[in-house]
Amino acid sequence: MQATGLTDIGLVRKSNEDRLLIEEAIGLCMVCDGMGGHKGGDVASSLAIQAFKDSLGLFKQQEAVEWLNESVTRANEAIRSCSKKNPELFEMGTTLTAALLKEQELLISHVGDSRLYLINETGIRKLTRDHTLAEQMMNDGLLKPEEMSNNAYNHVLTRALGIEEEVIIDHLIETVVPGDIILLCTDGLSDMLDEDEILSIINEFGPDIEGAAQRLIASALNNGGYDNITVILILV
Repeated sequence: MQATGLTDIGLVRKSNEDRLLIEEAIGLCMVCDGMGGHKGGDVASSLAIQAFKDSLGLFKQQEAVEWLNESVTRANEAIRSCSKKNPELFEMGTTLTAALLKEQELLISHVGDSRLYLINETGIRKLTRDHTLAEQMMNDGLLKPEEMSNNAYNHVLTRALGIEEEVIIDHLIETVVPGDIILLCTDGLSDMLDEDEILSIINEFGPDIEGAAQRLIASALNNGGYDNITVILILV
């Protein structure tokens, strides 16, 4: 496994509320996006990352899925605890998308709308589901897929860390093979580039994931850069 990560404040925001973590020794990568419009988004995303760092010592003592689940739960508790102690941080929250690569098995834990894509010779496939009101409305038949791209409800989260006492976590397991590329990103990238544009850039750079990550950030900035932009690329 090779991994690289980049984050950029973008062209509009005054601070970067995105955070990322790469722990190649255990095959872990994750991105967090502090909730926009809430005070302390950067605090929430930083607390989530720190919760995972603090859990690394338990990794070999637990099953991987159990470890991921408990780490997300600890992150949620840390954010809620901090929020209760600091009124100015009330209702802060963050998304979290974590990927744990064990040989040819990819374990994913996901809350919010930061995405994970799998890219290989068959194309690009989004493995995560956005926890947004727009996505929920589409699933309920109230929105058509073609009405999703510019819908105002795309950024209304239905799940995030730090908001509820118990957080609902999506767990996914995917088989990967050598040569596959995994992309984790915040919506600062996925809002600026569609899947065809992402795939084109990945294909252009091939195994040069550092070059691809730089180009993805640059392209998102060129397309407006309205939000913080964070990218992790993993070459299996």
